[in-house]
Amino acid sequence: MKDKSEIIRLRNYEGLSEREISRRLGFSRITVHRILDEYTKALKEQEGDKSRIEAYILTPPIYKTENRPKRRLTENIIRIIDHCLEENEIKKRSGRHKQRMFKQDIHELLVEKGYDISYSTVCGYISNQSSQKEKESFIKQGYIPGEKAEFDWGEVKLCIAGRWQKLYMSAFALCSSNGRWGDLFHRQDTLAFMESHANYFEECKGVPHEVVYDNMRVVVASFAGNEKEPTQALLRMTAFYGFKYRFCNVRRGNEKGHVVRTVEVLRRKAFCLKDTFDTIEQATEHLHQTCKKLNASEDIRPKLEEDLHSLLPYTTPMGCFERRELKVDKWSTITLNTSHYSVPDTLVGRMVEVKIFSEKLLIYMDNAPVAEHERSYYSTWSLNLNHYLQTLKRKPGALSGSVALSQAPESMKELYYKYFTDNGKSFIDLLIFAKERAISYDEIALAGKDAEQSGIKTVTAAHITTLLYNRLNQTPPLYKHEQKDEIEDFAIKQLSMWSMMMNNNSKIV
Repeated sequence: MKDKSEIIRLRNYEGLSEREISRRLGFSRITVHRILDEYTKALKEQEGDKSRIEAYILTPPIYKTENRPKRRLTENIIRIIDHCLEENEIKKRSGRHKQRMFKQDIHELLVEKGYDISYSTVCGYISNQSSQKEKESFIKQGYIPGEKAEFDWGEVKLCIAGRWQKLYMSAFALCSSNGRWGDLFHRQDTLAFMESHANYFEECKGVPHEVVYDNMRVVVASFAGNEKEPTQALLRMTAFYGFKYRFCNVRRGNEKGHVVRTVEVLRRKAFCLKDTFDTIEQATEHLHQTCKKLNASEDIRPKLEEDLHSLLPYTTPMGCFERRELKVDKWSTITLNTSHYSVPDTLVGRMVEVKIFSEKLLIYMDNAPVAEHERSYYSTWSLNLNHYLQTLKRKPGALSGSVALSQAPESMKELYYKYFTDNGKSFIDLLIFAKERAISYDEIALAGKDAEQSGIKTVTAAHITTLLYNRLNQTPPLYKHEQKDEIEDFAIKQLSMWSMMMNNNSKIV
């Protein structure tokens, strides 16, 4: 338009010839002649009406390329590309959409067949074919507070205790307010699925009227045409909590767009800058704090409060565990998925009941709890030293090289290697004494440090139990010392007096 106006100005107001205009503006004489000829015809047709002449000047040039021959994109190439696109549609309809050919694959196929064509030409033709297809229209939805929530899974890769692991993040989004919540699990199995819901409803202190899912295995048991059969886990939860469920159409992620966006936001906001943690519990707590921070923003908080007040009533969490009966082996452990978990050594050869949660195990004997372990998803041995005290009392020499001792807290290992390497039996008696009175390892280690600070050069089990007796406000028994000299007896008396004084001072304070 600017060039057309300039050509007309140079001719009308400066009186330049077509040759001079062509030289000055760099256009061919044919182009200049054509524009001036069209302008002259427009003047005659419009009879001097300047408004119409201006419309002609402002009209951009039209380039007709319909009849221009394609130099590279021949009929044979078009036929091959169309065939590849048809194959892609067949694969998409048959559930093999991940095996479709990309534009790059189609271009490589053409080059292999000996055709000289650029990648951009192939992309241009495919894009033109796609643009001719009928586009899908979407209907914007409105939501009633508390009516609907969406659920989905997302993957995150975190460094837990120095080891990079792929974890699965469960994500919920309330549709009306876009309030978000997430949890971390080692697997996206049925137990994690149920526990994620229990945790979310506990956090909200209410239950959405309806939860929307895609076609994941933990919610859809089978497909029968257009009908989808829900899993037993989903039916259990709907019966217990009272919410309804709805499944998305296949490959229609836009039908749960709130939670798809939530997965992206939580993964980026929580773990973009910090991806290293000591435990999965620490990572989960970091995720929870991120959710609380996002939900406290000014654009979400008012609507979220309205959402939470409109939820169904919440009573108690549903038991989200799997129950099994397992036999205790000769190592006094049960085995679950190649991982070993210790139980008291008095149960060897017997059957115990195990409640399997997504991240922990609770072990029962005759309905009484006997052990609890953090669940491992690797082939490991999880041993509690207290579970082997009766066996170690008969075989004290096995203590120093035992895996149970290596997995004991650092404070207990330090106490053993400092004072009891030559007297494992006394150390085992000390642990039995503490176990019978529900004294923790931390209290034992603290008593050992107090005994050391009192001036005794060699701390024994008698010194530590004396301190523990005093803290329990009980009278310590008379010990038969291996070294019956006056210095040792005097040290014990002094230690007992010092402990009593400390206890009295603490009471006064």
